Amino acid sequence: MDPGQSVKDPPFMRNVGLLLTYHCQASCAHCIIHAGPDRHEEVSLEDARDWIEQIAAYRDGYIYVLSLTGGEPFSNLKLLRAVMKIAAENKLLISVVTNGFWATSQGKAKRLLQSLPGICFISISTDLYHQKFIPFDRVKNAIRAARECGIPFYVSLVTDNKEDPDYQRVYQEIMELVEDPEQIRTGIIFPVGRAAEMRGDMNYSLCSEPCPEVCQASSSPCIFPDGRVYGCIGPLIDLHEHQPLYLGSLKEHPVAEIFDAAETNPILHALRLWGPARVLSWLREAGVGDHLPTAFVSGDICQTCHAMLSDPAVREWLHTLEQDTEFRRKVAYGRLFHLEETGMLEVGRY
Repeated sequence: MDPGQSVKDPPFMRNVGLLLTYHCQASCAHCIIHAGPDRHEEVSLEDARDWIEQIAAYRDGYIYVLSLTGGEPFSNLKLLRAVMKIAAENKLLISVVTNGFWATSQGKAKRLLQSLPGICFISISTDLYHQKFIPFDRVKNAIRAARECGIPFYVSLVTDNKEDPDYQRVYQEIMELVEDPEQIRTGIIFPVGRAAEMRGDMNYSLCSEPCPEVCQASSSPCIFPDGRVYGCIGPLIDLHEHQPLYLGSLKEHPVAEIFDAAETNPILHALRLWGPARVLSWLREAGVGDHLPTAFVSGDICQTCHAMLSDPAVREWLHTLEQDTEFRRKVAYGRLFHLEETGMLEVGRY
């Protein structure tokens, strides 16, 4: 399997995220985790070593990518280097998410990346929100340096509306720097996380039907500095522990126990298989309609999921559903048929 491709779109739980720090040079208005220059919480090296060793040992090397994110992982180079060293010692490939603040020149950016030879993939974030803090020239430098170093990359953008002229301008500027449109990924934001504070200033479009896409983000669980593990690092984390994609805490349970439970989590895999729109239809059929959203952000799968799972009555119904033997069997065989994944059958013995 090609390492670059596997980092980009990994099968379930072959890629695990580790949020190194909440510190960031930017305090973007859309940030889900409220990262910024005044946030200093970060993972301890002791915890990082323990968790990475457990990750590497899980199912005899089943996981092959550790994705380092934040905040801004490059904020603390000493910590970043130490964690990368531990990951390399445990034979894990490493991807890193960054805003590129460190790329003050193309030459300096190249030298920094060359000093971190373990990076096999890099995701560079930029958009109107980031550019209030990080000059776009630094993003250009980071992109060019990654290309010169032979590091596969993509650029992450967010906007509240893809028709926005400023978003389209940024998109075209990025298009001039990449070789393939697939190297650009765009997310639609809505009032969640820090973006809740700019609810009245957002320009997203609403429609009456939910986004029909399936969820790919929930294939890669993410560990937070305090040990919390989420099946998705998207807007659902704003619901904290009160949602089915909160997988547990490494302060209370070992990696293997939490990941084995994720392997048989039927709601998580239903979202991967059929998406929140299908789950929403089940809820309607079950008579939970009074608790369901009726307006949806166009083209945004995350908003559908967040709006649906924000209601305690919906979560309670889903909790009941996940105990249903026939539903669990349907999900297990759905994974086998559609995704060629046998993990739920092996661990769950269906």
